[in-house]
Amino acid sequence: MMIIKSIEEVVRERIIEASEVALTHFRNAVRTIYGVSSKGNPTHSGSAIFLQLQDIHYLVTAAHVIDWNSSMTLYLGADTFDALQSELLITVAPEGDRQKDHFDFAVVPLDSEIISKLSGAKFITENEISRSIEKTNGRIYTCLGYPNSKNKVNSYKDTKVQPSLGIYTSLGKTTDFLEEIATDHDHILIDHDTQYSCDGSGNQIKSMDLHGFSGGAIIDVGRISPDTLNSNLTPKLAALFIEVSNKKNNRKQCILGTRLSTILGGIQMQ
Repeated sequence: MMIIKSIEEVVRERIIEASEVALTHFRNAVRTIYGVSSKGNPTHSGSAIFLQLQDIHYLVTAAHVIDWNSSMTLYLGADTFDALQSELLITVAPEGDRQKDHFDFAVVPLDSEIISKLSGAKFITENEISRSIEKTNGRIYTCLGYPNSKNKVNSYKDTKVQPSLGIYTSLGKTTDFLEEIATDHDHILIDHDTQYSCDGSGNQIKSMDLHGFSGGAIIDVGRISPDTLNSNLTPKLAALFIEVSNKKNNRKQCILGTRLSTILGGIQMQ
């Protein structure tokens, strides 16, 4: 018996497939960052991704995550927790205000001692990075990061931490949604409803709070169109998750990411 599916069902199935492919390929390249205050109180600060460019290994995260280093010691969550105490490349906050920094990235070279402790970690290589600056609308993007809500630390009950990775998949938006700060050359925008999302069965559920995803990965899994629905998905790291836009009085927000092509350009200038 022939089964006829609606367009919505076909798109939803393709998005689910894209999520699974992106998660399988990149989950081990995304780690969490924790901060510990001078009083010893731990808190989840954000996410980070691993890159390998030629023979150099890097941790890449959002600059505003690294900014927490001014008030606490930051630790990379791996097999053990290692303090981030390396020299780094970081974007400049205009007028000292990070909220005005719409590139918002930091790059930390990793030494051999830290790398040796990262068993199971994946370092994303150049052939797994998208340098394309195609229009984002109609493309599927999967975001991988560690939400604060799932990575809280109760220092009074337990000293062990089991990081919990979050996944969010949606379609790209045109940069004119944030035309005052975003450009096609440097940014990727992804649709996000702050109140409601759909699960794998199409049921409406409460949207995940994406605080803590900053510094995580945005994966380009391809375009949705009639001629691509049966093609193989080839996920590529496309951008660094920076923030969820803060347009007021509008639940239809968007995720803002800085393209990896822009970040690589910054690294090559050093």
